[in-house]
Order: sequence, then C-alpha cells, then structure tokens
Amino acid sequence: MKGRKKAVSILMILGVFLFLLSGWAAGQEKFPTRPISLIIPWAPGGGGTLSAQTLQPHIEKAIGVGAVIVNKTGGGGTIAWNFVANATPDGYTVGIVNPSLVVTLYTTKTGVSYKKFDPIIYTVGVPAGVVVKEDSPWKTFKEFIDHAKANPGKVQMANSGHGAMYHIGIVGIEMATGVKFTNIPYKGSGPCVTALLGGHADGSLIEISTLLPYVEAKKFRILAVSSAKRNFALPDVPTFKEYGFDLDVGTWYGYVVPKGTPKDRIKGLHDAFKVAMESEEFKAFYKKQGGVVEYMGPEGLAAYLEQQDKLWKKIIDFGGFKPME
Repeated sequence: MKGRKKAVSILMILGVFLFLLSGWAAGQEKFPTRPISLIIPWAPGGGGTLSAQTLQPHIEKAIGVGAVIVNKTGGGGTIAWNFVANATPDGYTVGIVNPSLVVTLYTTKTGVSYKKFDPIIYTVGVPAGVVVKEDSPWKTFKEFIDHAKANPGKVQMANSGHGAMYHIGIVGIEMATGVKFTNIPYKGSGPCVTALLGGHADGSLIEISTLLPYVEAKKFRILAVSSAKRNFALPDVPTFKEYGFDLDVGTWYGYVVPKGTPKDRIKGLHDAFKVAMESEEFKAFYKKQGGVVEYMGPEGLAAYLEQQDKLWKKIIDFGGFKPME
C-alpha cells in the first residue's frame, strides 16, 4: 500500500513538473511563426484599408511573416472590433481602430469598449476641416459662427450620416460655440462633398484628405481645422484651439490586439509597426493628404483612447444621441 501511495505521489509530482515545463516552453515559443491577420472594419479602397496596405509590406519585412489584410465590414466597425476583442489573445489577430471605436459604444447596441483591447501603436492623424464653397460669403470661421449665432437653425450642415463621427463632430462645434445648425445626413463624406458643390448645404465637417483636391481646385474654402496645431498642408487655416476651444474630432488610426495578449508579443508587433510607420512610403502617402504621422506607443495610445472616450461621450450626451441597432 505504501509503495502504491509513493508511486502515485511521484506521478503527481512528475505531472506538475511536466505542466510547468509545458507552460515555460509555450512562453519561450518563437513569435510569430505564421502570418498575422490585420482586421479592417471598412471596405477595400477606404482610408483605413489604404493606410494598412501602405504599412503592410514594411510590417512583413520587419516581423518576418505575412500580414494578411481581412476586411470585416458592417455595423459601423463593430463587427470587426467585436471579432478582434473575442479572438484568441496570441498576437496573431490585430485590429485597426479610429475614433468610431469609442463613438459606436454609445451610438449602437453592438459597440465594444476600448478597454477590451491592449494597444499597440498610434500611427497617424488626419484633421477634420469646417468647409464651405469658395464663393460663400464667409471668409473666416468667426464670420461663419457669428452668422450661425445670428440665424439659429438657418445654416445647413451636411454630415456623413445620423450618429456618424462627423455628425457628432458638428454637434461638438455647436456645444463649443453655442450655435445651432440644421444637420442634413448623407451616406458618407463623398455625398457631403456633392451636396456642397451643388449648393444643397452651406457647410460641412470633413477630413481634410478628402477636401484638399477641392481646395487646390478653388472649389472649397476650409475655415478651421480640428488639430491642436496648424496643418502643414493648410498653414494659413486656423485651428479650433486658436478660436478658444479644443475639439479633437479628426480621423486617426491606431492598432490593437485582444486584451490579455502577452506583453512580449505586443512588443514584437509594436516594433514592427513602428518601423513600418517610419518608412518613407508611409510618410509620403500621408504628406499628400495632410496626415500627420505621429508615434504613440502602447501607453500613449491607451491614454489617448481614454481621452477620446471622454470627449466623444460628452458630445454624444450633449446631442442626446441614442443607441441604434
């Protein structure tokens, strides 16, 4: 009996040892050994996809495996972000995020909190601009706002869809300045441009990458931009901050992984993405669009996501937006 107990004890100790050894071996596993997936919430050809595609070859070169772009559209981004949040936290599933990540948490019933992710890196920001036609009577943002204050509800602002990021951004301008616009929803920034060109709206809030060709063609005038500093592509255009309010409602792109991803794997991904965003190709891509390539590591992006969450929630509460299906 004693011999049997002793044998059982030895087997138990051996089992524990093998379990610990297997855990140690897993921790020492080389990463990555297979392609990583870049989950994109938007359709091919859109800004987010193009941004990731510009980084893609440089990521692959830096990390030593393929980086496969997977477009998972729908739900304003929520389908893709929920997919990433629920993926195995092993570093092989990476998601691209933008301000809509925090917006959809409050404007849809399927949104996912940024707290469900571990940040990797922030790569670029593209300011939004308050835009009017070149032949409009408003030469400055102050003139535009003064007119809107004197004529509540008379100024018509085209937005990219009810509850969409730039609709909420326009409401943020109302909150910051005390004006009241009439918001007209369209299906995206492209139709907003068409509406402005056709005289069906007085103004809009759109990312400057979309607006720059029209500014160069003398079709549009940008009155103010949402960045903290003046944009290099529009050095004569004042910022919101210069007008006395700080409203960071432009587009930006960062990358995240599911919560609980091992820190060494996050570091490996971070290092590869940092090399990629510092490539001349990526910088040149955004120079044409007025995009500011700017680095934030995991801690910086985590703090920025928290800041963005507070900003957008404040505007959403002010505007009385309710979650949609």
